[in-house]
Amino acid sequence: MKRIVLTLSIFLLFFFSFRTVSFADNDDWKTQPIITSVFESDDGQITLEWEGNADIYQLYVDGKIGVTTTLSTTSLNLKNGSHRISVVPIRYESKNADTRIEIGFNALNNIGIEGVIDLGSLGIDPKDLFQGTPSKTLTYNQRNNPFFKARAEIKGAATDFKDHVHLSFSDKYESDIYRIAVVNGKDITYVDFDTLSKGTEKYIKKTNSTVTVELVPEVLKKQGCMIPELDEKYSFKVILLKHPVNQITGEKVVSSVLSSDEGKSFSYIPTAAWKNPPTITYASQTADGQITLRWQHEDNGLGCKYEVLILDKVLNVKKGERIIGTTSSVEYVVKDLMNGKHSFAIRPILSSENGIASDTVTIDVKNNWVTAPSLTCSFGTDNKVNLKWDAAEGVESYHFTVYSGSGSVLRYINLDFNKYKEFDVTANSPQMQYTFSYGDDAVTDSGVKLKFEVFGIRHAENGSIQQSATSSQIISK
Repeated sequence: MKRIVLTLSIFLLFFFSFRTVSFADNDDWKTQPIITSVFESDDGQITLEWEGNADIYQLYVDGKIGVTTTLSTTSLNLKNGSHRISVVPIRYESKNADTRIEIGFNALNNIGIEGVIDLGSLGIDPKDLFQGTPSKTLTYNQRNNPFFKARAEIKGAATDFKDHVHLSFSDKYESDIYRIAVVNGKDITYVDFDTLSKGTEKYIKKTNSTVTVELVPEVLKKQGCMIPELDEKYSFKVILLKHPVNQITGEKVVSSVLSSDEGKSFSYIPTAAWKNPPTITYASQTADGQITLRWQHEDNGLGCKYEVLILDKVLNVKKGERIIGTTSSVEYVVKDLMNGKHSFAIRPILSSENGIASDTVTIDVKNNWVTAPSLTCSFGTDNKVNLKWDAAEGVESYHFTVYSGSGSVLRYINLDFNKYKEFDVTANSPQMQYTFSYGDDAVTDSGVKLKFEVFGIRHAENGSIQQSATSSQIISK
């Protein structure tokens, strides 16, 4: 500013010394300026553009001078609320003897003054300023724009069969340009994908507020951005850019852009596309002891196989995993599951190389056959006991253990039993009956007291034995 004051002082002194008259008789400078554009240019800032014939303009904001400029555009910082803005053309004339000096656009440019100027600091008397016709008053409502504080959240990344990385992220603001930072170690480069450019818009897909951008090598290379390579670790960030809207015409101002905050960093290692995790589309119990899993996975005809993993969890914390099957299909039936929650995942494999496992699905298996048999007992004649229970589908046999009361003092709390006999009954009908015979050795001075315990038995495909819950009944006479 000191340079401007000194330069203008020399300029004025030059004119006063030689008593040169410089003025224009043309009154076009007085013509009313027309505001053609007003748009947001930064957080709390707007830009105005207008048409007029003056070389100097003063902008009034709420009745006070905001800016003096030699241009037909300027920026204003505004507080939240409603503001009245007008543009006034002005001319400076010094009435010194018969000398009249007009500071015009050409004169100012000749001495290196351009743009916003401070007439007061130049020692110019406001009485020597003449005003033309002010523009129509523009009413502008300034408010906080959440876009400036927005952060695009990267939701995920994937690599296609052309080894192109696809980034998916959130955008709730209908942004025009997506600026993506690609970081590898200490190196960082940027690439813009413009929704209004035929060169990049075809690589942008929008689904509601989710945007997916394909990082095409040709686009990255053209803008000097590094191209992500397979099996190297990268970080990505997204900045949302948006063209402001001209409040006069309602059209986008493509010469200006607004910028959001930089989003959080997202780490990703591009991998061969076949390694991408399968998506489990169906997981449900389809019969006692079995569930059916179905999934989707694109291998581009490479012939992937799939490992079915069962996860070992303790209090929902993964402790390990086991491969329970391998298939070249996209469906698998897991059999011989007992009651409880079981967690599964699907992992692609190709030529003994593992891909990325799918998300985990958990199924709460509930088998009818595992329920304890509904046993009833009643004494018959001649040391016989009649046993009745329901046979569940899938059970092969029922195992009974009989305990005899010894007649000790522990009989009052049912702790005097000793194992008496064991036997198996083949399951062959829904309503099972069996007559159990006991000998005189089961008869004590206090009578007969027997306890029956029974559970169902079945064999898994691998030959292991599975058993149901146990039912227990005590009978005495």
